[in-house]
Amino acid sequence: MKNRRPFSLFAYRLLPKSLMSRAFGYLARLHLPRRLLESVISWYSAKYGVINEYITPAGGFRTLDDFFTRKMKEGTHPVDSTAGCVVSPVDARIDRYGNINDTTIIQAKGIDYSVRDLIPSDTYRKFLWGDFMTLYLSPGDYHRIHSPVTGALSGYFNIPGTLYTVQEWMVNGLGNLFIKNERLVSYIECPAGTVGVCKIGALNVGRITLSYSDITTNKTFRRLDEKLFASNERIPVRAGDELGAFHLGSTIILLFQKGAVTFDSFAPGTKIRMGARIGRLNTKS
Repeated sequence: MKNRRPFSLFAYRLLPKSLMSRAFGYLARLHLPRRLLESVISWYSAKYGVINEYITPAGGFRTLDDFFTRKMKEGTHPVDSTAGCVVSPVDARIDRYGNINDTTIIQAKGIDYSVRDLIPSDTYRKFLWGDFMTLYLSPGDYHRIHSPVTGALSGYFNIPGTLYTVQEWMVNGLGNLFIKNERLVSYIECPAGTVGVCKIGALNVGRITLSYSDITTNKTFRRLDEKLFASNERIPVRAGDELGAFHLGSTIILLFQKGAVTFDSFAPGTKIRMGARIGRLNTKS
């Protein structure tokens, strides 16, 4: 397997990744015969270990995309409502968390990238010497994205890019993958400062949508677009409120300002549920 990875990296560089992802998205939104779609969903669920705790619409799912962005039954994801609590915004695997060394985020031994490149605007300065957490969503995970804190949405940043797969072998083999891929950042103001919820696109996961805006990623024509809301335009959110959705699965990078958060202790690879506590805010006086 290791011997094939250099060739796989080379092949991925040559693939028309954005076009492939748009084509996959188009197919995922096609209305299929009900029996065929049910068979595909059954196969997918068995292959990727999908937990049957989701809401099935009356008449069943109409498209694969409807299934990918399925909603969960009430009570399956209780949100920790303790004051100052930070919760996981997704069902995911905790890959890495810790301090941002000036501008540098260390993803793994020998693999790092700059928060300046992750957020290519002056907003990156808010996260200098701050903290981060990287959360990986597998194909079988719940794909909606929720707020990790209570506060107010203060803007977004749509950053076009390519769409490499975010599987571990690619992350480890291709330097700066997270700053190469398309991404969509939500900014949230809370008592401890600004929180960035950075949603990373991936191969066949090029489409990311927001619940509070009509922004959609991986369009044919797209541009760098950062929008910061005026103070009277900010949208109140509570921890656990929906922010958007991956139209399959990918990666979330949470960003916090210096001294804003104290993470709980997790072993790398720990699975976490949306709404479960991951740390606490250190509220500014």
